[in-house]
Formats: sequence, C-alpha cells, structure tokens
Amino acid sequence: MIAVYASCIVLPEKQAEFEKVAREFIRASRGHAGCLQYECGKVTDKITEYAFVEKWASQADLDAHLAHEFFVQNAPRLIELTANGLTIDTLELLAA
Repeated sequence: MIAVYASCIVLPEKQAEFEKVAREFIRASRGHAGCLQYECGKVTDKITEYAFVEKWASQADLDAHLAHEFFVQNAPRLIELTANGLTIDTLELLAA
C-alpha cells in the first residue's frame, strides 16, 4: 500500500478558492482506481498550511492517478494558489 502526504502554504487571500479546488480534487480522486483514501485539510495551528493525505492500493494506481486527465489539467490551478507549491512525500506503508 502506498501513502502520500502533500503539504503546502496557501496564499492567505486564496484560501477559499484553494478549498474549493481541493474539494474538486477529493471528489474526482476518490473515484480513481485503487484510491483507498483521499483527504485534504488545514494543518492544526497553522493559519495557511494545508495537507493532502492519500492511500493507494499500489504504485501503479498512484501513477495512473497522477497521469489522469483531471489531475494533469487541474494540478497547475491548485499550485497557483500556494506560496510554495506542494511538498510531496510518498510512503510505502509497513504491513501490520
């Protein structure tokens, strides 16, 4: 199983727009093959920091998500609303 933690600093005047676009990403991504979880939220005690938390069944599923037409067309729109782009970390989760 693959997890993704992607964080960003949203421009203060763009927070409402960012949240709108993030909700579009949540709705679209949850329908992609292999998506087990896809969330976004404001980081506790951080005024403009947000994070996406995702779980994918496999690396192939994550790769397909990243190549999906929705993602390719809308990722630049999301990044434009941030001060630093997205810092993305991928984890290969340990089996219990």
